[in-house]
Amino acid sequence: MDAPELNGLPETAYSDTNPDIQDDNGLLDEDDTRLIELVGFLVQGIVTHPEEVEVEEFYDEVGIVYGVRVHPDDIGRVIGKEGRVANALRHLVKAAATKIGSHVTVEILTEDDLLPEDGSNS
Repeated sequence: MDAPELNGLPETAYSDTNPDIQDDNGLLDEDDTRLIELVGFLVQGIVTHPEEVEVEEFYDEVGIVYGVRVHPDDIGRVIGKEGRVANALRHLVKAAATKIGSHVTVEILTEDDLLPEDGSNS
């Protein structure tokens, strides 16, 4: 059984054929898409509402930031006790990004966190 069958999402939920996964220049490159898929897959395995997991990409002065939004009931699951789950997620994604030569951070977004409309963090 492959990953899309395990988490119940269609194969294109986090693929480069999904029009929702775009940067300012159009579609993301293959490495960015894979990192977004990794974040989405890992978070979906933790939460009780995997269909509500959203991964958004934006930029700050250091590099790429992946913002993860989940159902309000799942925020505690994604953060974990003393932030251990969130830190483990950050370490995994950082290791994968380093392997492809990128600098990526992961942030858990709550309802209070709003991204700028243009996708930048300035």
